[in-house]
Amino acid sequence: MGRNHKMLKKLLSKNLPGFTMIELAIVLMVMGIIAGAVFKGQDLLESAKARAVLNDFNRFNTAVTHYQETYSALPGDDPFASNHFGTDVPNGNGDGIIAGDSEERGFWIHLFRAGYLSSDKIPSSKFGGRYSVVSNPTDQMPGNWLQLGKENGSKSNGGLFTPRQAQILKRKAEDDGSSIGPSDGILRVMEGAGIPPGQCIQGGRFNLSVTAPVCVILMSF
Repeated sequence: MGRNHKMLKKLLSKNLPGFTMIELAIVLMVMGIIAGAVFKGQDLLESAKARAVLNDFNRFNTAVTHYQETYSALPGDDPFASNHFGTDVPNGNGDGIIAGDSEERGFWIHLFRAGYLSSDKIPSSKFGGRYSVVSNPTDQMPGNWLQLGKENGSKSNGGLFTPRQAQILKRKAEDDGSSIGPSDGILRVMEGAGIPPGQCIQGGRFNLSVTAPVCVILMSF
């Protein structure tokens, strides 16, 4: 320990040769460049994951539109799905709302059997979690929504995104930048199930002071 201390003291003394100081400066500069590259790489990774999520939402939304145009019903809610795809496929009740385990599971099965998705498994995202179908998630959000949240969407407590990640997704979704608030625009953001109010959204804004995953993302279809 004493020997190492003496060596360090010697390196930092005024008698340190000039070329050694230059080398030290170069090392520090290289370390700074590497650190900057790491942070930049993390930002690029987050951006790529956000773009992948938006592509997922758009792909599912397009699949629903094609299904409705072809079968005049919503996937999952289609009361004649077994006529189209076989008796092993569950029917919906045709009320225009996708609700209940059977219809929510049938949503993915119907889209797969119709050829609009490559699998009938409930999909995950680059952020993890699961996509799910929810109906009337709040009084201000009636109808059917695709939701990306922890594990299996609304059926598991907790959020999947930090407020900052949710804000990045909103900004990427709103190409004109006009609607980046949590509760308007193409994508909507809200607290995950079991998350206290104000953790994801506070005063109509993203609560960027929270760094934990407390938010879920939704898109209407």
